[in-house]
Amino acid sequence: MKIIVAVSLVFFLFGCATGTGTVYIAKTESESIESTYNDPRAQSLHQKNSDLIRDIYWRLIQSNVGIYRRGIGITTLTDQNNEQLHYLMVNIRPSEVYFDENTTKPEDRFSRVLMTEFPKYLKFIKSSDLDRDDIKGLAFGIYWPVRDYSQCNTYGGFIEYIHVYFSKNDAQDILEGRRPYADSLTEDVEIITSLDLKPAKSVRPVF
Repeated sequence: MKIIVAVSLVFFLFGCATGTGTVYIAKTESESIESTYNDPRAQSLHQKNSDLIRDIYWRLIQSNVGIYRRGIGITTLTDQNNEQLHYLMVNIRPSEVYFDENTTKPEDRFSRVLMTEFPKYLKFIKSSDLDRDDIKGLAFGIYWPVRDYSQCNTYGGFIEYIHVYFSKNDAQDILEGRRPYADSLTEDVEIITSLDLKPAKSVRPVF
């Protein structure tokens, strides 16, 4: 079931000299959790699953995994039949995932994050997290900075990301070890990415 997802490009630009700028890592629980929704059904599901959402937040915090601002909650998707689906949303910004713009290519960054970082961080999600009424899947995203190391390796540059939308069955098969992670990417999984300051697009990796 193909999912149509609208994701806007998010990036930041600022100088190294100032040492400040837009920061997309949440610093508090309220910054980490999306709690206000335009979709009344998503709002209801958030309230119904607030304990789960806070539990995921603390799992990540206790393991020192950075969380993207308002990155944990419920997201609303629309399929090809114009049916609304609600997924558990977890978007992270791990501090150890970053790249030098001058020594890496967008496709290489995409491949490393999708094939190395995603399997590692998916382990913070439990199969039982998805055993919730009206939660149809898992929307998992990783954000990372691309910097100009010749100028500064601490600040500046821009953000790239990958969002992967797993159906509930696909996610639970991966989390419970019934299906290898890589195998799930060749079937009915939606992958949205924004690389090199370009608009987000749906992609299908080739192995």
